[in-house]
Amino acid sequence: MPQPSYAYACARISALEKSLFGRDAVRRMAEGSLEDAMRLLLDAKYGNLPDATSEDVERMIDNVRKQTALTIRELSPDPALTDLFLLQTDAQNLKVLVKARMLGSSEALWLEGGLFTREQLSSMVSESKYDLLPAEMRDAMVRLESKLKISPEPQLVSVFIDYGYYAHCLSIAKTAKEPFVKRYYSALSDFNNVITFFRMRAMGAQKEDLKEVLLPSADVQSDAIIAAYELSAETLTKALSNSAVKDALQEGLSKMLVTGNIAMIEKARDDYLLSLVNSHRHETMTIFPIVGYYLARDREAKAIRLILTVKRNGLDDAVIAERLRVLYG
Repeated sequence: MPQPSYAYACARISALEKSLFGRDAVRRMAEGSLEDAMRLLLDAKYGNLPDATSEDVERMIDNVRKQTALTIRELSPDPALTDLFLLQTDAQNLKVLVKARMLGSSEALWLEGGLFTREQLSSMVSESKYDLLPAEMRDAMVRLESKLKISPEPQLVSVFIDYGYYAHCLSIAKTAKEPFVKRYYSALSDFNNVITFFRMRAMGAQKEDLKEVLLPSADVQSDAIIAAYELSAETLTKALSNSAVKDALQEGLSKMLVTGNIAMIEKARDDYLLSLVNSHRHETMTIFPIVGYYLARDREAKAIRLILTVKRNGLDDAVIAERLRVLYG
């Protein structure tokens, strides 16, 4: 069993990165036919399904997600940090399981790549006991269960679970030796609160409703976002002035105001977050190559899913260019 050292981990990651789909491979996949895209995936043994068809793309992605998570857990010398990234998958699985329970359904879409098994999370949800979760997530789940007894509204599920997950990440970030953790999760929280701001406005929701769905404050305070809610979109820029990612936020905001598409802020978020790691990917003896590999696989999976979905449904390839994110490397 190898020792979890940075030297060993970075050497392994360096070898594994050779199997990633780079920009050129993704470009060829995007420019070719559905058959061309599948041929590239099969030639690369992506997902280890040699007889896969385009209908099997989610199984292929799941296999890669599962193996990536196992690799990260095996190699990481700082699991308290890398577990934060894997825990996001558990948060998503919790949402699905709780909503399935509310609907009385035994079928729940499962994402591979988290810290907990399906049996563990299913048991938590069926018994409404969440002692195995980090404290912030456990407390959020307890509050959620109490709320659901009074008002069984499915939208509450995502609100409470996301809040608990982000509260945990920001709590760990305060004491983490690596300042990157705080930058990453503060940026993620700031971006997502701004995205929520515009989604709620698009829905015609009231200011009081916004208060209920914001994530824990990072650099951008919730009160400042709420105060800007009923004013013009441009006034939000004042609320962003204290954020370390104000320039990236402003760039996404400007594009959104021109196009009217909230996805512009989402793209700015995703590209900024990857840039935090991308610029440090060659710094061996640090956590960056390990986290970078995880994010690279995640970004790769999203690119593959987007391209295959567009081609399988006969959509315009312009959709790919519009939605494709910057790749790692």
